[in-house]
Amino acid sequence: MRTRLRLGALLMALSLLPALLSGCASLNRQYQALLVLGDLSAGSGESRLKRRSEPPRREGGHYVRQGRAYQADLYHPREPSRGSLLLVHGFTEQGRRDPRLVALAMTLGRVGFTVMVPELEGLRDYSISTREVEAIVDAIRHATWAAPEAPSRTAVAAVSFAVGPALIAAMDEAVAHRVSFVVAVGGYYDMTDMLRYVTTGEDRGGAGRAAPPPQREARWAVLLSQLHWLEDEQDRALLETIARRRLADPEAPVAGEARRLGASGRALYELVTNQDPGRVEALIARLPPSLVRELEALDPSRRALDSLQARLVLIHGPQDRVIPVSHSRRLRDALPPGQARLFEAGALQHVAVSPGWRDGWGLWRALVHVLALGEGE
Repeated sequence: MRTRLRLGALLMALSLLPALLSGCASLNRQYQALLVLGDLSAGSGESRLKRRSEPPRREGGHYVRQGRAYQADLYHPREPSRGSLLLVHGFTEQGRRDPRLVALAMTLGRVGFTVMVPELEGLRDYSISTREVEAIVDAIRHATWAAPEAPSRTAVAAVSFAVGPALIAAMDEAVAHRVSFVVAVGGYYDMTDMLRYVTTGEDRGGAGRAAPPPQREARWAVLLSQLHWLEDEQDRALLETIARRRLADPEAPVAGEARRLGASGRALYELVTNQDPGRVEALIARLPPSLVRELEALDPSRRALDSLQARLVLIHGPQDRVIPVSHSRRLRDALPPGQARLFEAGALQHVAVSPGWRDGWGLWRALVHVLALGEGE
């Protein structure tokens, strides 16, 4: 209740801002952040930002880096004022054309960002790997293409399971100096602890703070994301059937398919269905070696974070039931003081914005900060 009252006072105060915006950049950002928050909450519906600004122009295209071909959409704002931003999508079979992603890119374009949204096949078909790190590095190179002696810079924004690959890409020595800041929404820091929470509900990195129970469907999304590492075609088919059936119905029978799994498929199935927090490390060790190597390679907690030159904006819902907020807290604490800022936003349900302005204070503060960084402050 206190948060809602505080937000109500904020809204009343900011409703007077248009008359005060002549020459005051800080007030202008605060007002624009309010408009962005309203637009995100409205989704595809009407909002004040939509009424007050022109939509960016979307242009589809392709590019090639070292023989690797990619597709991307570029959103050109009517009044570019905040530089470029590379928007990395999460798990979605619609890829860069997911309506939620398009809406977010349009919102960012309306406030002056030139937004590039690359198509990432591993996030589109749930086969995430270090290939996505390479693809994001290539996208940063493409977005910042300029004369070698004066390369341009870009921001990178990612959500959920895409945060790990995006953060690791931003630390790559080939592009680290070209990334101005990274926005990580609902991301993970420690791969093992993330798997432990998703499967058993224990948040070992929570420093004694209780985490909400995990969403039951999250384990099946994790299973789908790792199937491509299994060599046995039958195991892949059986586990995909199990995962998709359980995503559609958490109580769907799968015992028949589980009994037909081979050794590697059973090891992955047992990890995903395990409920004992103490067994997680041992179950990971039983996975195919190629899968273990990929899990370790996509784990920011195993990286030397001092290679990150960019500033980091962490936005996380304190009641996130897919990836606990403790991951963003630990990532902030692992960096030098001042390099990362964490905004705990009650308006976020993992990566979706709650309708009706509920608990919007933390998200509004985060948006003000992102807009300021976009202006180079």
